[in-house]
Amino acid sequence: MYLESSKDILYLVLAFCALWFTAFVCWLLWYIIRILRDVTKVVHEIHEKIETIDRAVHSAKEKLEAYFGSFGVATAGIKMLGSYLEKRKEKAVEKAEAVAAKVRKKVSKAKKRFKEALEDEEESEDLA
Repeated sequence: MYLESSKDILYLVLAFCALWFTAFVCWLLWYIIRILRDVTKVVHEIHEKIETIDRAVHSAKEKLEAYFGSFGVATAGIKMLGSYLEKRKEKAVEKAEAVAAKVRKKVSKAKKRFKEALEDEEESEDLA
């Protein structure tokens, strides 16, 4: 018979645990990769929307400057409005980049904790 001693049963149980641990790690990596992919998509969509807003603001600014070209005061006001909107856009870009940086930082922390957990598991398996 294959199981001649309690040591054989121990090896069988350890192999089964290693199999489940490997499956868990694969599942966890799959979810981490999906989260990173979704974060990348969100950041890309934010950049696209900001670019669309930027193009619309510049187009409106150019049209209004051409229309009110003869009115110096109105042109100055529109330029100020355009500048204000551009500054607002820059703040929105900075905010989006800050959010993306925070997400990257959290993901890197999660990766670090995950690696530490893997190392702890490997050490505990080496001790056993």
